[in-house]
Amino acid sequence: MSSYSQMQNGVIFFPNSTNIGDDIQTYAASLLVEKPVFCNRERLDEVTKNTQLLCNGWFMENAIHWPPSESVKPLFISFHISSKNLELMTSAKAIEYYKQHQPIGCRDHHTLNLLESYHIDAYFSGCLTLTLPKYEGTRGNEILFVDVLRTNYSKNYRETIVKNIIPDAYKDKVTYVSHFSDDLNNLDAQARMSQAKQLLDRYAKAKIVFTSLIHCALPCVALGTPVVFIDFGFNNNDAKRDRFNGIIDLFHIESDLTAPFMERNLAAKLGRGFRLHNLKKDQIKKLSEEIFNYSEVTTQHLDKVEKMKTTIQNYFTRN
Repeated sequence: MSSYSQMQNGVIFFPNSTNIGDDIQTYAASLLVEKPVFCNRERLDEVTKNTQLLCNGWFMENAIHWPPSESVKPLFISFHISSKNLELMTSAKAIEYYKQHQPIGCRDHHTLNLLESYHIDAYFSGCLTLTLPKYEGTRGNEILFVDVLRTNYSKNYRETIVKNIIPDAYKDKVTYVSHFSDDLNNLDAQARMSQAKQLLDRYAKAKIVFTSLIHCALPCVALGTPVVFIDFGFNNNDAKRDRFNGIIDLFHIESDLTAPFMERNLAAKLGRGFRLHNLKKDQIKKLSEEIFNYSEVTTQHLDKVEKMKTTIQNYFTRN
């Protein structure tokens, strides 16, 4: 067993991600941990240096590498177990590991209920990105559409729907932003953190943000930026939606949208494939003009934020 002598601090990092939302989570963690090293989320079993690790985020792509090595001393907070690799993430070995390092702070109710079903001491911590500092500066006029509909449906169908849910009065006032880029793989960790910070600075100064990404919406909540979550067109399988419970309660949600060929059946799929939706744009329900002036920001997350900060500070100063 490791003695944890000469301990280094670590935060979770996913170097192969093409989603800057992963980097935003790492950036948020790095603000709470002194001089952290970046630990590859998918290779924690290969860590050889004694590391006290802030273990948060989505787990994981390659669960054959779970649990971490004995050199890792984890603080589980804002932890999510995906349905994607549920069997390996809840193997007998994994369950024993959670029990060794309980209590487990869970990012969502799916993970909380799952761990409690194995008699693991767990609690709902919320997401670590909620600890990002609130922006106190001047807000601009930028209206951002960030991956609305994300990657649901074909690109042509998605773009047609997104462009046509915007009222005519705002069509020329919206700027489109995406979290997804293959270019991220060409950057080192520090460059990725710099890009994450730049994007967060943009969100902080925006008038309002529309998105279907929780790791755009959650940082906006923390920053104090009005955000509207477009909950439309998602697959209903567990792997797509298991992250939402306990999280989207913090957002204003727009889900009462309709569009031709949006159903998940063969006839609708064929309609989208032949791009018949382009002939029925008048059937796409638009967002209200009023929602573009939405300005409310919630404070219901602040108690959890303080608890997360205190838990992390106590852990890394005590060990």
